[in-house]
Amino acid sequence: MIRILSKCIIATAVFLIFAVLITFISVTAKSGNITEEKTVPQESSPLYTLSEYKGRIALYKQGYAMPVEIYEVYTSSLPQEEQQKVKDGIDAYTDSEILKIIEAYTS
Repeated sequence: MIRILSKCIIATAVFLIFAVLITFISVTAKSGNITEEKTVPQESSPLYTLSEYKGRIALYKQGYAMPVEIYEVYTSSLPQEEQQKVKDGIDAYTDSEILKIIEAYTS
């Protein structure tokens, strides 16, 4: 009787250890993605907008009325379709996204 009882206690302890371990791994795996860049839903506000300021391409950061950077690229030097895109404003939701957009227009 004591052997059966001790085997049940050991089996229960092993089961609980595995349950705690699986829970820990699951929580760790979910929180491990914090540093990865995530796709931002379109309903959120953009962090940046590339637009026009006094005839040149300019970078606006959300919350700023004036551009935080003005580039030596005149919108008049762009193809008509690109001029319209810049005048309408090109939104970016991440740092890497705005860097790609700036690179495309300034290089």
